[in-house]
Amino acid sequence: MKTDTAVILLGRNGYSSAPCEQMNRLVEALRENGAYGLATSAFIDGGSPALPDALGLCAAQGMARALVVPVYLPTDRNLDNWLNRMVRRWLHQNATADFTVHMTPPLGDAPELAAAVLDFVARYADAPMAPLSANHASPNSPEWSLIPPHSYHALLCRGPRCNAAGAGEAAQVLKRRLKANNMGDDAVLVAQTGCLYPCNLGPVMVVYPEGLWYGGLTEKGVERIVEEHFADGQIVAHYARYPSQQTQQRPTELEQA
Repeated sequence: MKTDTAVILLGRNGYSSAPCEQMNRLVEALRENGAYGLATSAFIDGGSPALPDALGLCAAQGMARALVVPVYLPTDRNLDNWLNRMVRRWLHQNATADFTVHMTPPLGDAPELAAAVLDFVARYADAPMAPLSANHASPNSPEWSLIPPHSYHALLCRGPRCNAAGAGEAAQVLKRRLKANNMGDDAVLVAQTGCLYPCNLGPVMVVYPEGLWYGGLTEKGVERIVEEHFADGQIVAHYARYPSQQTQQRPTELEQA
């Protein structure tokens, strides 16, 4: 009989397919175990879903309890503290008497991890394996030396706080709208980055050559930036954010819809 406990495996840096595939295998193992009402994954940065979205899924599925298990290495005490604060904020904003969240210690603190690593190393230490050879090295692609021709360079933050604030959804909308407008890398070169610093303004994106910051991005905001800024060269003032020394110079722009 499945319980009303959900397990969320929490990872980091899910930009490429490999982290998602690895997390999916762990989640599938939990599901096959059958001991939990729901098993899913979440990413702190660079991947989707973000932890708030995973918590929302668990609550919507009628789970009474979510057990968050950080499975990334190495751990970071500052990040651990922020995660706890972020979960508390989510609970405050989504208060329900029938849903609680618990977080395990980081995987790196588990004494069982050392034993698992020793077993893994022992499995391969004396196993017949083909050594890597310099003779098989392939040269770097010449294309890696070329800067793509582009009109705009958009840096979209996928750091922990922006990711929790909806940067994953913003990235998907940006990708779809650029494709719908036939804007490839030659028009808008998009790079998803780590933390860009002004976390309270997240999700944030910086657009060059203007060096313009956009903050508080929503799906509608991203659509407007593609249609108005990238297509027509017009800054979307409602989402524009400026360095502190310039804020007083542009008060009306920040207030425009």
